[in-house]
Amino acid sequence: MAFSPMMRRFLAGTAMALLILVAAVAFVGPLRFRAEILFDKAAGRLPDVEWSDLGWLLRRGSPVDLKVMAETRNPFLAIWSPLHSRHDIKAGEQLFRQNCAPCHGDQGTGGAGGPSLHNRVFRRGRSDWALFRTVTLGLPGTAMPGRNLPRDEVWQLVSYLRMVALAPVLASGAGSVPAVTSFAPVSPVELDQAANHPKDWLTYSGSYDSQRHSRLSQINRKTVPELRVEWERQLSTSVEKVETTPIVRGTTMFVTEPPNRVLALDAVTGRVLWEYSHDLPARLPLCCGPVNRGVALLGNRIYVGTLDAHLVALDATTGGVVWDIEVADSAKGFSITGAPLVVGDMVLTGVGGGEFGIRGFVDAYDAAVGQRRWRFYTIPEQGEPGGETWKGDSFRNGGAPTWLTGSYDPDLRLIYWTVGNPSPNFDGDPRTGDNLYSNSVVALDASSGKLRWYFQFSPHDTHDWDSNEIPVLAESVVAGVRRKLLLVANRNAFYYELDRVTGEFLLGEPFVKQSWADGLDAKGRPLVRAGSAPSREGSVVYPSLMGATNWWSPAYDSDLGLLYVPTVTQGGIFYLSPGKARADEGFILGGSDTKIPNEDLVVAVKAIEATTGRIRWEYSRPPRKTNGDMIGGLLSTSGGLIFGGDMDDFFALDASTGVELWQFSTGGQIAGAPMSYEVNGRQYVAIAAGRTILSFALPRPRR
Repeated sequence: MAFSPMMRRFLAGTAMALLILVAAVAFVGPLRFRAEILFDKAAGRLPDVEWSDLGWLLRRGSPVDLKVMAETRNPFLAIWSPLHSRHDIKAGEQLFRQNCAPCHGDQGTGGAGGPSLHNRVFRRGRSDWALFRTVTLGLPGTAMPGRNLPRDEVWQLVSYLRMVALAPVLASGAGSVPAVTSFAPVSPVELDQAANHPKDWLTYSGSYDSQRHSRLSQINRKTVPELRVEWERQLSTSVEKVETTPIVRGTTMFVTEPPNRVLALDAVTGRVLWEYSHDLPARLPLCCGPVNRGVALLGNRIYVGTLDAHLVALDATTGGVVWDIEVADSAKGFSITGAPLVVGDMVLTGVGGGEFGIRGFVDAYDAAVGQRRWRFYTIPEQGEPGGETWKGDSFRNGGAPTWLTGSYDPDLRLIYWTVGNPSPNFDGDPRTGDNLYSNSVVALDASSGKLRWYFQFSPHDTHDWDSNEIPVLAESVVAGVRRKLLLVANRNAFYYELDRVTGEFLLGEPFVKQSWADGLDAKGRPLVRAGSAPSREGSVVYPSLMGATNWWSPAYDSDLGLLYVPTVTQGGIFYLSPGKARADEGFILGGSDTKIPNEDLVVAVKAIEATTGRIRWEYSRPPRKTNGDMIGGLLSTSGGLIFGGDMDDFFALDASTGVELWQFSTGGQIAGAPMSYEVNGRQYVAIAAGRTILSFALPRPRR
């Protein structure tokens, strides 16, 4: 039988792909991924990649994320323009004028022969690979021809389209005319030095070290009794509690409103300047409610994660969408509830969904274009370091989510991110081993995402004690040596002091009642007490499922050397059952936790000496039976104050003694953390309470 030249080339390509695949089965890494991609193309599973593209796609040093390409078979997610510098965008602008402007206009706003490129739904989509194919292949059946340009020029044109001609795509409720007119772009240097510029609050935790300490002191021990509500902004959400921490730049405040909105407010009056809404699927698998804890800021852009696991960049002056990318598939249980973290020119985010058997990760994206720079999986594969700590293929749906915001040391170029519990939550039999890197803090190289060190707080956790507590970075003298420290008051009831350069364990002390461990060994590994694991009959263990503390932000005062922690003292009864998915919600829990009958729950703020673990003072709230999760995070200030919330009470304490100096009933549940800022010489303290953002200040001086 005679074959046409085209068929012979196809058969030859198929044979080559199969040979490479067979040769690569014993290997891991890029060669394996290349072989998988070739096999998928030969099998017809990559219709949106031409054979002629594969040489560029698979070459050594390819900018394409081959692992994502092999895993998802989705080139629109994996292939981004490698040419997006200022020079490339300028070159792309010239190419646009030569090839596209005659039809679409100089700025893509429309011309005599073609439509505007703004606010359009594109047939192939708006991703870089979709635009590449549109430019090179054209649109059959339309007046849009394909362009036979060198590949690098196509990528330069794509970068220009993404950065200029197609941005911003304005969201519902956002205007093309800037609503924020006095906004000064935020530089990476300002983020590095945020703690030294207390008038603004530029990151979720106030600064990269996550100390949540404001150096403002107008509101202090003497003046705080005069503190009053300056303004309040009622939100339209139906969600009972708002967990956002406001971000403030100049006179503009940015907050998130669950389940899907971002608002820009006047920081002096609370007036809404613009709002953005993100469309969500009708059904989302969510563990713990429609939560969003805030945004990140860089340049003149706002970055926010969404419940359907998208990362979105918004124009800070208009609320217009600059780019919107899918981080993970929300149908599989992935979500984003934490505020992103900007590091240099990257935006970092973690993911939630541990209860649905996801495999957790931390991602870094190019802040300009949304291209993924790197991904660190919090569960290693078999054959990778740590992979042996998971039984069989249990790592594939082992949880270890990363749903809270991390910290960063610009000098060491290390990112510190805490990791949640393994899945199934209470049944450890299917996943025997330590289950790295669940219940750990990981130190990642900022440039590559590579693991530099880790410390695991609760190996093989069976109590749902996520380690998603904010890691606080500090410096102090330990045993006569000044060291860079990482401080964590963990959900498992132990306070830890680590060397953040090496991960060395320095100190561990319980800070609330615990009954699951007989202490920690010399390396910080817990000495697990017999009978503390979940059982069919029920095991009474302290702390409860809620933990000794939870995601509620701590604060740190470096002058006093005190770490301030919101705490809960309560036990739980842990039951064991097979970890099977529930058909109604998809949870893979493997057990449950119930409260101890007639036991009161005690909420407190505790001041822990950072270098000794000793409790300096304790501020206890009235005991109660329920609502252990209705606690807010904390804020420390140079006015000698600690601000915090419990239920609907917002309070200020003396940072040295814990004595309550001021209290205000907000009328709404406080679940987020307070922050402070200054405008026109006045200090404000803001908090989300119920469905309201409240900002407090001292009375204006009388003239």
